[in-house]
Amino acid sequence: MNRVLFHICAIVTLATAVVASSCSREETNTLVVPSQSILVAMPGQTGTTTFDSRNITSLEVVSVPEGWVVDKIDMYAATITVTAPSTFDNEEEESGTMSLKGYTPTGDTTTVSVYLAIVPNEVDFSKAPANCYVACKPTTRYKFNPMCGGNGSVELATAEVKLLWQTASGLVKYLDMRDGYATFYIAPAKDDDGNELSTLVPGNALIGAFNEAGEIIWSWHIWVTNNDPVADANTFSLNGKTIMNHNLGADTNNNGNANSDEIARSYGLYYQWGRKEPIVGPNDWNFSLNYDDILYNASDNEVKFDYVASKDGGSVAWSTLNPVSIVIGNPDNGYDWLNDGHDNALWSAASKSDYDPCPAGWRVPDSSVFETLTIAAASDDMPWAEAQPMYGWMLEDTATGESHFFSAAGRRNYLDGRLDNMNVNEELPVPWSGYYWSATTDGDNAKALYFNLNTNTRTWNGIETARAMQRANAMPIRCVKE
Repeated sequence: MNRVLFHICAIVTLATAVVASSCSREETNTLVVPSQSILVAMPGQTGTTTFDSRNITSLEVVSVPEGWVVDKIDMYAATITVTAPSTFDNEEEESGTMSLKGYTPTGDTTTVSVYLAIVPNEVDFSKAPANCYVACKPTTRYKFNPMCGGNGSVELATAEVKLLWQTASGLVKYLDMRDGYATFYIAPAKDDDGNELSTLVPGNALIGAFNEAGEIIWSWHIWVTNNDPVADANTFSLNGKTIMNHNLGADTNNNGNANSDEIARSYGLYYQWGRKEPIVGPNDWNFSLNYDDILYNASDNEVKFDYVASKDGGSVAWSTLNPVSIVIGNPDNGYDWLNDGHDNALWSAASKSDYDPCPAGWRVPDSSVFETLTIAAASDDMPWAEAQPMYGWMLEDTATGESHFFSAAGRRNYLDGRLDNMNVNEELPVPWSGYYWSATTDGDNAKALYFNLNTNTRTWNGIETARAMQRANAMPIRCVKE
């Protein structure tokens, strides 16, 4: 165990003033390491992180993993620099926790822990900016450029990045911003005994960019999944376009499997037309009570979406600055979430826009992608007892004869933003409808793939490949390759 004390070279009179003032009012002592970690790529490498402190005059290194060296703690620059062990011949550790103790002028103390680790796996998104980044490898550090948004053409004055929400505690860890990059870490899943697995915990998260004034200026969706949605095995061809077999934000496609866990992991996220900001789906696989999914911030506190009237939040600028929001449709504007007019360029049927929510190289499809789809005859003729628990339909491509499963994940309706996926019997919340946005507009509305699995009579089953829908609806998306 190493115990090293790093002192601030303070002017004596200043220290005396601080001590004296502490007699008249209660001290406020804080010591925080925002990143909670220092991660390096290889043995022997040096790494640095920043810390925030108030009324802390010196830091003591209480403990550090075997083989790691604390090179410097700069109290003025508020940085901590360490070097990882270069060899592992004498019980040196590849990872562990460093403990620091901060001292105030009056001798009070506070402690903080920092995770130190050698993480050789890194994925760099900075060369292909987007509003969504896919993280499908555990024990990996990811980085992206926080100074640009959209496809890279939106310049941002980002001073800090913070986790806005995540669907599981600890899903995205050790978020930091240094040297022009934002970085985060995806940990491996663990079994019941705490042993690390080769998989990760699937889910979604949203990282926000903040300016010097502490205002949110942009946000990025982190899509954490064990099934790489852009891999060839998870895509198929539809009307000449390569399309994902997963909904945007989903971990899998249950392909009609009635397993409740696979059904829940197939829904993905929901989007109001033209917005890049993802909206969560139901808390339960069967839409029980239509509750929203539970979200957490970096401190494991619950986060809830705001439901906002269009007159209060119906602008592109407002929605960008308020990403954890659902904007209710404005009846005076065709139930668009925009308060005034329609911006048809937010999503483009011709090319990818700066507000497109898909990963790099992918975009929201135009409506022609879906025009060859119909309900597969085998599904339409299926005994009701078999069809009901599928929570979706096999849709057949009439051009190729191939069938593909689309989840019936419903929508968030334009009237109040609530989940809307129930039949006429309110006590039986059986998902019965599928909606998938396209980038194609239609007057006040925009076009969507729609299919109906009716829970009362099979004669009402139907499909519309380009149904006009109010833009304040929030629906799933299947991204197509650019």
